[in-house]
Amino acid sequence: MSDSDIDPGILIFVDRHSKAETAVIALIAKHEFARARLVVPGLSVYSSYEEWRESREGFQMGLAMAGVDVKMVPVALTPFLAWCRLTGTPSSERALEAFASTILRFRTPPEPIVLAVVREQEFRAHSRGVAALSAHCDYWQWLRHRRAVRANAAASGLDVEELPILVGDFVEWSACVGQISEASIDRYAQLVLEHFACAFYEQESQTFLQHFDGDPSEG
Repeated sequence: MSDSDIDPGILIFVDRHSKAETAVIALIAKHEFARARLVVPGLSVYSSYEEWRESREGFQMGLAMAGVDVKMVPVALTPFLAWCRLTGTPSSERALEAFASTILRFRTPPEPIVLAVVREQEFRAHSRGVAALSAHCDYWQWLRHRRAVRANAAASGLDVEELPILVGDFVEWSACVGQISEASIDRYAQLVLEHFACAFYEQESQTFLQHFDGDPSEG
């Protein structure tokens, strides 16, 4: 089965634990839908929140009938947009699904280790001031080293999640905690991902439940 058999915006993958075909469908709360239509291309084709929600449920039913394990994951808009900016991912329905999948994997035990991704531009801008970067003569040596770190983690049976970081933000954070090392770079990436996850699960969940099935006239 291919993604196009169901919908081009919904990714189908093999769950690392159950080994079953799995799909993640992102859900936005009703009170955020008006804003989402402005910032997520594709949502403007729906005349109302109810129409969009019905389309999501239709995809869920179609996938389930095809034997795919479907997980409906609530997504808060603000952390989603922050994740898009950080990863350089264009905002779209497919990106909503990708973000929801990332958060779901991160929140599903066993929690994966998080490795920071430093882009070449970030490396060049900050390598002299960050010892963990300057220890490598150039970006490509750093990149080879980090690929080896990931490979070793995977070979040890660990689940690995990668997240790009802004090194300038990391430097400001490290000044507060007094740590600048390769391990602290990865720790910072983990904290950023935890923030994205907690932004919904711990702060937005109650709001989501209150507004998700509100008065249809409000959509």
